Amino acid sequence: MHQLKTLLVDDNEAFLVLAGHLLQGNPRIKVVGRGFNGYDAVRLAESLKPELILMDLSMPGMGGLQATRLIKAQDDPPLILITSHHDDAEHREHSARAGADGFLSKQDFDKTLDGVLDSLSQFIRQEV
Repeated sequence: MHQLKTLLVDDNEAFLVLAGHLLQGNPRIKVVGRGFNGYDAVRLAESLKPELILMDLSMPGMGGLQATRLIKAQDDPPLILITSHHDDAEHREHSARAGADGFLSKQDFDKTLDGVLDSLSQFIRQEV
């Protein structure tokens, strides 16, 4: 089974631990790195070449939307899912306009993650 090389980016270490724990037991995911802000995301996306980035919307310094724009401008960019506590149409729209491939509410992260991964895994297999 193909494992999606995944980068986690969030300024909240507790969320990184939770997300890492949830993903660790998932045979479809291999966490290859962690970052704490948008600068980390851009740097790690270039060096680690993940297939998927789970990135927080709001982070100090460079936020998730700006980082998404920069990463999506790279050659062969990864899929990017924005995660946020701000689960409303406006934030989802801003994420999509920045180039994000999806949006996950942090409140429902553990409940919706598997369904989103199913969709992404199918998409990536089709692209290979």
